[in-house]
Amino acid sequence: MNNQQAAHADQAEIMAEKAERSESNQTSNGNNLVLSIVLFVVLFVLFAAGLYVMSLFTTVTFLVGLGMCLLALFGTFDLVPRFLT
Repeated sequence: MNNQQAAHADQAEIMAEKAERSESNQTSNGNNLVLSIVLFVVLFVLFAAGLYVMSLFTTVTFLVGLGMCLLALFGTFDLVPRFLT
C-alpha cells in the first residue's frame, strides 16, 4: 500500500468517526403536533376552569376548583412527559 492509499484510508476513517458523532448529537424527531395541541388545550381549559370555580367563594366550590387546578398541573408535569416521550 502506498502513501496515497494510506492517506485515503485515514480520511475515510476520520469521515466515519465524524458521521458517528453527528448521529449521536442528533435530537429526537419531535412530538406529534396535533397531540401536543390537544393536550395543551385540554389542560389549559381544565386549569382555567379550576380558577373560575375557585372564584365562586364557597368552601365546596373552592375545593373542587383547587382539585381541578391540581389535576391540570399533575397532568402537565407528570402525564404529558410520559405520553410525549
